[in-house]
Amino acid sequence: MNQYVLEVSNLNKSFGKKHVLKDVSFKVKPHEIVGFIGPNGAGKSTTMKCICNLIFPDSGSIKVNGYDLSKDRENALASQSALIESPGLYMDMTGRENIMLIAGLRRISKERVEEICTFTELKDALNRRVSGYSMGMKQRLALGIAIMNKPKLLILDEPSNGLDPTGIIHLRSTLEHLMAAEEIAILFSSHQLGEVEKLADRIICINEGRMIEPPSALNEQFSYIFQVSDQAKAKALGQTIFTDEKIRLIGDDSLRIVLGNHEQLDEIIGLFQKSNIKLVDVQKDVMDVEAIYKEVYGTL
Repeated sequence: MNQYVLEVSNLNKSFGKKHVLKDVSFKVKPHEIVGFIGPNGAGKSTTMKCICNLIFPDSGSIKVNGYDLSKDRENALASQSALIESPGLYMDMTGRENIMLIAGLRRISKERVEEICTFTELKDALNRRVSGYSMGMKQRLALGIAIMNKPKLLILDEPSNGLDPTGIIHLRSTLEHLMAAEEIAILFSSHQLGEVEKLADRIICINEGRMIEPPSALNEQFSYIFQVSDQAKAKALGQTIFTDEKIRLIGDDSLRIVLGNHEQLDEIIGLFQKSNIKLVDVQKDVMDVEAIYKEVYGTL
């Protein structure tokens, strides 16, 4: 497995005299959901379009699943899928016809096609024309088509645009399911800061075409709260893996641990179970994205 599913290095892009991207660099690990935030015009969509090969950077490099986009375009693009702006669907065709068209072009197996039909949760609506779909239905269909070839990276530009609250909640659960079940890394941009807060494992920031050093609050992005049957014993076990400053007691039965990565979550849970410490509850310590946004950009 490659250490990174996406490596963007020193990306530059100008449109005429306007320098839109200025040495943009960041990485995304496998099985990671990364929120890409910044004000309008910051360079989010341009960066994503460069990754998808929809526009070409003036300089810099992009690797997807280890493949250099400029030198091994076919493999790099085969390793990713994207939804940029509105879902690109054929409105005069049914949902199933949209799926079958792309499946034929990509030589997708019948079994995978049926998996995707089930994934969309559209059921009988798959036999109706897409022009009659709600935005949420179009989004589910487009997501299904995007993951049909089992990409390693999924890029989503403002995926919650046009969705009602129910659609946003469903989208969130769908993306979490995708990351786990399909083993997909997800890079998504959004102005819905509440959704970024609930979904992202990590946040990267851009402003005026430059990547910005994340504020100190983001250093605790893998922070989890563990409610346990034996707080003292759990803390002692935690100290065999983590330094004291990474562990903080909360109340009489919980402790907050700042992890280095997702793998350490499995490690600490396994350690508790082997030591007969009952885990009453485990929850992610949600970061305050609005506060972070204000700290970085000075406004909302």
